Formats: sequence, C-alpha cells, structure tokens
Amino acid sequence: MKQSLEPAIKVLILQEVRLLQMERSLTPSFVISEISRSIQEAKGQVSAQVRLMSKKERNALVKKMIHQSLDEEIDRATELRRDRCLRCVHVRYFDGSGISHEEFLCREDCIRGVGCVIEGQTPGIHCRRFTESSKGVSLGDYLEQMTLLYELREMFDEMEEVWEYLTKQEA
Repeated sequence: MKQSLEPAIKVLILQEVRLLQMERSLTPSFVISEISRSIQEAKGQVSAQVRLMSKKERNALVKKMIHQSLDEEIDRATELRRDRCLRCVHVRYFDGSGISHEEFLCREDCIRGVGCVIEGQTPGIHCRRFTESSKGVSLGDYLEQMTLLYELREMFDEMEEVWEYLTKQEA
C-alpha cells in the first residue's frame, strides 16, 4: 500500500506548494480554483487508499509519509541549488562513453553524468569560469520555494488529525 500511497502524497504536496505560490502572485482566480480542484482529487486518492485503516494507524502513516515527502522535496531543492554545474552556462552532459553534449539527450546511451566542462577539463570538475545561467533558478526563487516548503511542513506539524484535512472540502 505504501508504494501506491507515496506518489499520491507527493502529488498532493506539490499541488499544495503550487497553490501557495499562486496565492502569493497575481494569479487569476480560475487558475487557483483549478489547482484547488486538483488538490481535492489528490486528497480523495489518498483518503481512498487509507480509509479502511484504523484512525490511529492512518493518521500516523499519512503524517509520516507527508513529512517524508516534504523532507525529500526540501533535500531535492537544496541539492539542485547546490550543484553549480546544473546552474552554469557551461553545463555539459556526458553519455555512457564519456562524450560531452551541450544539450540533454535521451536515447539508448542516455546521460551518465553532468559537469561544467570547458576544453581540457575532466568530467564533473567545476569550471573556474562559473556563470549563472538565466534559465536556472535564481537565489530569490530558491529561497521562496524553501520558505513555502517549510510553511507547508509547519502546517502539517500543527495538524493533530490529518484525516480532517484529507476529507475537508474546499469552498
């Protein structure tokens, strides 16, 4: 059951973060209502899977899995920001034979590594000419995302009964 519950909870967490992001920007109300509808669907999927468990069991399981998902999202966001190669204009993707490519390729010999490579450097070594890519996540965006993830974690920490959250219908 955990294997099928985990993706449903991850979707729920991501949708909640997206809703928090949208509520803080000038997002049209129909977009926010669609995200809210999507959250209700995700809540329904989670609650349907744990409905037959005892109250104490389901609350503990769902709360634990929500915390794990939030921790994974926080770790993932931190790791993406930490990896300078992914943020650098000199990023290169290495296939199975060690050949570097500027574009991410997905074929039989898919990408096996990422690095900042400029003529003569070995894969995985950070270039000394690091330049932040305009496509990358800015420090401000990163901090905002981390703030939202921690706010969401705090919201779930304060909940005594996760079942009420799962079964509560948004107006």
